[in-house]
Amino acid sequence: MIRRFVSVTASTCAAVLLSSMAWAQAIGPVERARPVQGDPGISSMQVLDLPEYRVLQDYAEPNAVRRMHNHPDATFHVFTLLTGQLVLTVEGEEPKEVKAGQVLSLKGGARHTFKNTGTVTATIVEVFGKAPAAPK
Repeated sequence: MIRRFVSVTASTCAAVLLSSMAWAQAIGPVERARPVQGDPGISSMQVLDLPEYRVLQDYAEPNAVRRMHNHPDATFHVFTLLTGQLVLTVEGEEPKEVKAGQVLSLKGGARHTFKNTGTVTATIVEVFGKAPAAPK
């Protein structure tokens, strides 16, 4: 009984440790991000929402996939990977390996998907341009 308890406790501790090690690379207030419905292991939070642009901070756990999607109202899209590594695929283009520190410019409204191919949680910052408000 004690041996089984020690075994279960050790495996539980290992799982918690590995999970926290994966999050150790993430930057920012991870706890404020909310899960993206339908995309297990992906979470997101809005950082800024101004008339000219909005900024999101996203987190992708190891092996998590953000399904193909777009931001139809975006006039431009800047995709910055702060930590981790992933493969980004823009519809109609070849998949691209992205490493921490890389900044990519996507066409506004482009359909895209990404997968975390690394062993740590990826931190992504996305900036989306907004069309000017119509004059009143």
